[in-house]
Amino acid sequence: MNQKFVRLLILCISLAFLISASYAADEQRIDNIPMYGQPKILRPDLLKKADEDFIKEVSEKFGDREKASRIWYAQAEKFISEGNLDLAMRRYNQSWLLNPKNFQPYWGFGRILLEKRNIDEGIQFLEKSKELIDDQYQKAALLTDLGTAYSVKAEMITDMQNKDIERFFDLANQMFLESTTLDGTYGNSWRRWAFSLYEQGKFFEAWAKVKQAQKTNARPFPPAFLRALNQALPEPK
Repeated sequence: MNQKFVRLLILCISLAFLISASYAADEQRIDNIPMYGQPKILRPDLLKKADEDFIKEVSEKFGDREKASRIWYAQAEKFISEGNLDLAMRRYNQSWLLNPKNFQPYWGFGRILLEKRNIDEGIQFLEKSKELIDDQYQKAALLTDLGTAYSVKAEMITDMQNKDIERFFDLANQMFLESTTLDGTYGNSWRRWAFSLYEQGKFFEAWAKVKQAQKTNARPFPPAFLRALNQALPEPK
């Protein structure tokens, strides 16, 4: 086995051990918190040294920090696809540590926080990712996630007189519009926009997005959703 790889493996195990011994005030592992809880949670000197060693070893192995950051992000994506949010968060954190200017780990932070129903903080990280993104191919998907987050935020407001409902739905619509303008073939954006418009009570527009999603061979809509939409407004011919 490559000697550098062995050193890197030992370093990762040691870093995991050090982190597991360090907890936030609520006893949550700090590597299960975006950016290790920084700047709110101060990083102990011992972990700062471990971070430096990790960055040095990984950079030497993969050539530079930027490439390594993308590799660690890809590992996180594998874990999140398997439903292992804790391991995904740890890899997103390492991706962020390697390159804080990489848009990808912030996207990952946001998605995990949305999964955990921490919508406000999730939106913050998705917005940060949107500021940094330099990949137009992936931007449509990021904007779709952000539009979904704003839509969920609006739906969570129980006071129907609250003007923030309209504001958040407007933001959702802006994100979906930008996404579909950027890439009209990305079916997931049309699909999620249809769900959002249904929640907004804009049933005619929702049907239009349903048809667009179907044209792009997006994942099929749940039959229950189509029945509810048809009951609210029969499908326009």
